[in-house]
Amino acid sequence: MMSARSNGTFVKALRLAGALTLATSGVMGCGGGEIGPSGGDARIELFSWWSSPSESRALQALIDVHQRDHPGVRVINAAAAAANASERRLEERMVEGLPPDMFQSYSGVRMMNWVKHNGQEGENKLEALDDVVASSGWLSSAPASIVESVSYDGHVYAVPVNIHRTNCLFYNKEIFAENDLHPPTTLDELHAVNEALAAKNVVPLAVAARDPSMPASLMWEHIFIMSAGATYYDDLFKGRLESPDTREVRAALRAGLRALKHMNANAVELRWYDAVELVGRGEAAMVMDGDWAKAEFQVRGYALDEDFGMVTVGEDAFVYVVDSFVVPRGAVHRDAALDLLATMGSVEGQDALNPLKGSIPSRTDTDISLYDSLSQRAMEDANDPETLFVPSRHLSVPGAFFDPIDKAFWEFVKDGNIDRMISTMEAHYYILQDHHAER
Repeated sequence: MMSARSNGTFVKALRLAGALTLATSGVMGCGGGEIGPSGGDARIELFSWWSSPSESRALQALIDVHQRDHPGVRVINAAAAAANASERRLEERMVEGLPPDMFQSYSGVRMMNWVKHNGQEGENKLEALDDVVASSGWLSSAPASIVESVSYDGHVYAVPVNIHRTNCLFYNKEIFAENDLHPPTTLDELHAVNEALAAKNVVPLAVAARDPSMPASLMWEHIFIMSAGATYYDDLFKGRLESPDTREVRAALRAGLRALKHMNANAVELRWYDAVELVGRGEAAMVMDGDWAKAEFQVRGYALDEDFGMVTVGEDAFVYVVDSFVVPRGAVHRDAALDLLATMGSVEGQDALNPLKGSIPSRTDTDISLYDSLSQRAMEDANDPETLFVPSRHLSVPGAFFDPIDKAFWEFVKDGNIDRMISTMEAHYYILQDHHAER
């Protein structure tokens, strides 16, 4: 993956690395919602956590593209409302030897857990997709860092469909105008805005905590980036620190506590898209989330630059996550799934999905005119050599560290015990250090 300060630009990264990857291998080339027609002679069980209104609409648009050339295909989306819930259900299916035909995964560490299942190279659970990515043209158009994130030992194992920017802040335009406020991009500005709104009995921050990974994401990918910076974030989650008990980590945790004093009282009842709705309705002023929230605002009828706005936090940081799809070995409808993956990697498929998903495509040769001003700005930032590109912890952190730290953070929000939070991080930090030492 990219270092915090990449050499050159993101989209102009050396694509030759991807081509060499294939050349060295000797290869040329939580319910169950149905997507597509009810009839047909091909069935694909797709395991995905995309289940909100905006996510479902975007996925449907991609499936529509596929069905123009494959009209008999029926796709069943076995979706869960959160990524970690999907991963737990998927693990059960894979252990039982009953894999879905294809499933969604973050690129990087989470996906590689299936390539080296149980830490054993001989227990690869995924199909190599070299022919698929070559036939769709994706490989020759993707940045080398994205190719690297889905490759192992000379083979590509996933098709990345997008690039999401996670360090975004959305705000209710009317509330900010009425209170003569500017959207905050720094920590000092955030604290000042929170306190100004709270003084007028306005809920400053909409937070969703039904899934504990959501407030943790707010902490690490927003508050921490604003407090310690993108490079320090990358060092922390790549296991480069001797210990997480540092002045920078403690200062960021204190900042997180201060900010979350101003959240909605019903946070534990809400999913991420419920927090979006609070801001849309004017029941809270801001929500900090990835750029997928933009699409959720829009599908709910809120207009960009009229009802809501968006800024990025953390100076020049571009914290990114990549959604990918894979085909497990033993998939019943393997060939149909591989065909769908080819569509996911195509220009037409990515240009159908991403304008509705809030993300930018993983390809660099798509039609920029199809994207709104925020996505076009993200593409421009991706071309800017001054941008700090940092992989989200979703891409770089093993679940054995990720999950207990997320749960511990929500307990920290309630008890405010910084020493206990630091101790939990220290107890698990060797997982990060060992994992990245092996790479």
